[in-house]
Amino acid sequence: MDFTPIRVQKVYEDIIEQFKNMIYSGQLKKGDKLPPERELCQMLGVSRASMREALRAMEVMGIVDSRPGEGTYIVDEITSSMFKPLSLIIALEKNQDDFIELRKILESACAKKAAEMRTDEDLEKMQSQIKIMMESNNESERAEADKKLHRIISEAAGNKLLIDIVEVIADGIEAYIKDARKRLMQDPGNVDALLQQHIAICNHIKNKDGQAAAKEMEMHIDFVEEKLKGL
Repeated sequence: MDFTPIRVQKVYEDIIEQFKNMIYSGQLKKGDKLPPERELCQMLGVSRASMREALRAMEVMGIVDSRPGEGTYIVDEITSSMFKPLSLIIALEKNQDDFIELRKILESACAKKAAEMRTDEDLEKMQSQIKIMMESNNESERAEADKKLHRIISEAAGNKLLIDIVEVIADGIEAYIKDARKRLMQDPGNVDALLQQHIAICNHIKNKDGQAAAKEMEMHIDFVEEKLKGL
């Protein structure tokens, strides 16, 4: 006979589940101040130790914001902290292909949307990073400019959630391929190819050609992936 072991749920997990359900149902909204800790304990019939454990966990998860001297609030806005665990998952995952594929899907969508939404200020920011990549002989500076350029493109798309998700995934992958990237950039041909790809992406965004920008971004990420596999 096959029995499934019964899992005893910890009290703090049940507390978190109740908060999540209240958020889903609309009883708790962004910026709402929670009752004092002692009152919460009485309302839920739990110990202060369990409540503190739940509140600490929710703060790490990016659900609540604890402000010394003020109290605890449901977060005012979605922040990248909610997606940080993704970068750890990427670091622990042996097969990075799925995450690179996800990055390609999201960043191509960003490029397409950026072409529709970009402002002159966005274009100036992109050009400043392109200039660094063109003129700098320092790989660390070029790598940072590369990263900033991708974020600027995400920001130009105007979707906060998309910005945070793309950045966390990119950070996780970057940490994984950091050493490989250095070897990749030792080849001047790769440096020039990546520069031209970035210029092409930015030109399509400047010209408001979303389809071409998305396609160029896909080819760019495919190029990097293939080169890294060859190292």
